[in-house]
Order: sequence, then C-alpha cells, then structure tokens
Amino acid sequence: MHTPLLRHSGQTGSALVIALVFLLLLTLIGVTAMQGTTLQERMAGNARDRNLSFQGAEAALRECEAWIDLQTVDIVTPALADPAAWDGSGQTCTYSINQAPHPTLLAADPVAHVAEPRLVRVNPVDPAGSGASGISVRSLYPVTSRSTGGVDTTVVVLQSICERPCRP
Repeated sequence: MHTPLLRHSGQTGSALVIALVFLLLLTLIGVTAMQGTTLQERMAGNARDRNLSFQGAEAALRECEAWIDLQTVDIVTPALADPAAWDGSGQTCTYSINQAPHPTLLAADPVAHVAEPRLVRVNPVDPAGSGASGISVRSLYPVTSRSTGGVDTTVVVLQSICERPCRP
C-alpha cells in the first residue's frame, strides 16, 4: 500500500491571528456601545426625575397661590433666609400628594412657604385723562415651593410673587 506523502503547505496560522484581532475589535466596539447606552439611559432617567420634581413644585406653588386668595387676614410668616437651601420645614401650606401630578412617583409631598407681604402702592394710568388718582395698595406675597422627584436628592425650588388687594 502506498500512502501519499503529505506535503506541508506554507500556512503559518495568520488567518487565526487576523480573526482574533477582528474579534477583539468587535468586542471593544460592543462594550463601548453598551457603556454609551447605559450613560444615555441614566441621563434620561435623571431628566425624567427632575421633570417630576419640577411638576410637583409647580403644582404646590399654584395651590399655595390659590390658598392665599382664600385667606381673610394677612399672613405674617417671616421670609426664608436662603430659599435654595430650604429643607421644606416650617411650610405654610402643604400640597396634598393625592392631588400631585404623579402621586406614586414623588419621594415626598411638595410643600410651599408664604412670607409676609410687601405692600406696594399702585397708581394706575388714567387713559381718559379725567385726573382721578385711583391709588390703591396691593399686597405682594413671596411664595416658595419645594418638591423632590422619585429620589430625595432631586430637588426643585420655585419662587413666585402672588399679588392681591390689601384687606382692610
């Protein structure tokens, strides 16, 4: 029986090395894409959480402004020293979590603080030129609201000025 001689070809395994290099490059591209996707997911979650917090603070602000209109006597609560650092304690009115835009998603009830009013004289313009003064005094109430998002580290503090006629 005659066995043919096996001839050794000139291959040295370069195809295997090239394939492994391509596989390593594809793995690096895949890992980088996954990291970018994870970062984008976290950014979207943070933006959503801040938006929830903003909506809660806005709702508390509007509710407290409506509450001011219902009061029959002037409010005498001192102003906040630093509204940005306010922790929500000593609030004048609390916005009910059941009325909040997303009640189950907020970490805490939105709260609002009303400071005592500043009195302002208003002299309306007389377009008819009749000479009537019509000077009136208005109360300007600084209102500060605070809300957290889904976690208590996402905090939004909003401020507005609520105007109403002075009560005698």
